[in-house]
Amino acid sequence: MKSLIHFILVVGLFWGVKLSAAPAKHHIVFLTGESLYGSEITLPIYAESIKNKFGYQCTTLTRTDKDKFLNLNVLSQADLVVFYMRRMTLPANQLGQIKRYIESGKPVIGLRTASHAMQNWLAFDKLVLGGNYQGHHKNELIGKTSIVPEMKSHPILNGVKSGFIMGGSLYKNTPLAKQATALITGEVKGHSAEPVAWTHTYKGNRSFYTSLGHQKDFENTNFINLINNAIEWCLDGSSKSVVTSAEIAGKYGIESGQPFRIGVGLFEKMWKEGKMQLLDVRTRSEFTAGYIPGSKWIDWFSPNFDKEVAKLDKNRIYLVYCAGGVRSARACKKMSNMGFNFTVDLAPGFNGWKADGKAIKK
Repeated sequence: MKSLIHFILVVGLFWGVKLSAAPAKHHIVFLTGESLYGSEITLPIYAESIKNKFGYQCTTLTRTDKDKFLNLNVLSQADLVVFYMRRMTLPANQLGQIKRYIESGKPVIGLRTASHAMQNWLAFDKLVLGGNYQGHHKNELIGKTSIVPEMKSHPILNGVKSGFIMGGSLYKNTPLAKQATALITGEVKGHSAEPVAWTHTYKGNRSFYTSLGHQKDFENTNFINLINNAIEWCLDGSSKSVVTSAEIAGKYGIESGQPFRIGVGLFEKMWKEGKMQLLDVRTRSEFTAGYIPGSKWIDWFSPNFDKEVAKLDKNRIYLVYCAGGVRSARACKKMSNMGFNFTVDLAPGFNGWKADGKAIKK
């Protein structure tokens, strides 16, 4: 309780009270239903702080008994839902309300015990959050965080310093779903690192999860910045760009997670659609000699190919090409295995494109 009182004072001093609140914009619903970490106190305080600072409309629902919320129909008005529940067995109608929200393609954030939020929907962890909860290390082991080097420029990590100490035990989540992208890892002495914060997508939504969320974490500005940024990232991305990619892919018969191999004519038509990313996987000398306008270049033979590709948005449609179709086919297969939803391979390659007299830039 002492740490919770400190948290209240810290938040009050850090953000203060705005003289004139910003006009309400996005509606965020916080669901708190656990008994270990005091989220019934920390989440309402946090919600009030971001309401004052950013102008969000915030609703916090605390479970009324072990397995039930009141007024859960507010989810129909939510732009984002933040889950901090633990092993609740929800009534069928309330579980249905949560599933309908998620199936709508709107974003989701999960904090700490959200990885095992619902006993009657255990798949929520892997399916929606992209996690793989396998318990946690001993409470007395102190966990230290590290930002994944390739992800240090991710907007969710703005103002988050690598190396801060975790407030609670380190959760075991290895391996993540293949479409998840780890941002932060954590490590305790004598054990391998575990993912601590990551992004994922499901049904067109953006989701973010972190196993942080202990009472002490709410006193850490790194954690506060992390959650603030995650909220902004989830809301800014919304479902529009992802759904648009899925709709475009459907129009051309592209199946999610399956490389799509096509000829020059259809490749050009898709390129002219203007909402897809061209990816040239040839060598630097090949690329500088001529490329399709608008192409991003990542050399298939580079030892950093995987790291560079991992920085890309996995929900965009990628039009991939090499010289003759061999490297691009391998690149598309690798990208699909890494969790990229839509990859399209130019079968005759750049040579075929050039032979057909298509646009080239040098």
